[in-house]
Amino acid sequence: MKILFVYRGYGTDLSNSVIDFQRNALEKAGLEIDIFPIKTGGINGYLCSLKSLHSLIKKSHYDIIHAHYSYSGYIAALATRKHVVCSLMGSDFLQHNILGKLLVKIFSRFLWRAVIVKSREMQEKVPGSICIPNGVDFDNFQPYKNAVAVKQTGFESACKNIIFVAQQPESHVKNLELARKAIALINDEKIRFHIVSNICFEDLPGYYNAADLLLLTSLSEGSPNVIKEAMACNCPIVATDVGDIREVIGNTEGCFLTDFDPRDVAEKIEKAMAFGTRTSGRENIKHLDNKIIAERIIRVYKDVLEKT
Repeated sequence: MKILFVYRGYGTDLSNSVIDFQRNALEKAGLEIDIFPIKTGGINGYLCSLKSLHSLIKKSHYDIIHAHYSYSGYIAALATRKHVVCSLMGSDFLQHNILGKLLVKIFSRFLWRAVIVKSREMQEKVPGSICIPNGVDFDNFQPYKNAVAVKQTGFESACKNIIFVAQQPESHVKNLELARKAIALINDEKIRFHIVSNICFEDLPGYYNAADLLLLTSLSEGSPNVIKEAMACNCPIVATDVGDIREVIGNTEGCFLTDFDPRDVAEKIEKAMAFGTRTSGRENIKHLDNKIIAERIIRVYKDVLEKT
């Protein structure tokens, strides 16, 4: 089966870690994946990519065009009449205004052959969609000694290291200001707050293993990878109750949900640091192994082709 991934790329190499993880898992499962990263955002950036995307699809035989994020899905559907599957990732849909949500419903009803969403919350808003959360690469994200990780990251072992992991930490939806306010309320001189961004895939586990906790304060999410990566490394977590985070962390001790009040976030941070040990997160998310998620996505592809 030959698949084309369409998505917004970032940086000089036009990478997107969420998409890269999924592509790797599908390739390991035996699929052939080509990529079409969109170079610039905004309406103009997507529209400018339309012609070249159409040309690529026309000259190549793809069984499925898999677009990630709503705008990529619009462009993919306009570029071809072939089988377009669209993954709505979270903020790309949940932060839409009324017009944006209407567009998603129109495309999902008439132009996309299947719609994958990342949480039950999203599934309720998109009739007929299929809920498949993002998986995590258990081979890459695994626990190891804190001393080794601290040396790799340059963290101070005598301090309380809190990490905030995001590709675009300053974006509105990541709500970084709430994290800063909460940490300021704690007023602990031993706390070191690290914003971790644009770190290569192989180096990320070091940050989860060096950290005393992962902090996520997003206004909305679908199925955030950072939560599952932290769980796979047994890292304590404090996170706002968005997307599928409640479902993922479950009853894992050392992981705490919070509201959007800085005082509540600060209280949960203190509880997580007082927990004083690593969690059992890895054991609790075995069902989210990338290999299992890849098989579920392949089933969607096969269903689309069988229905045609």
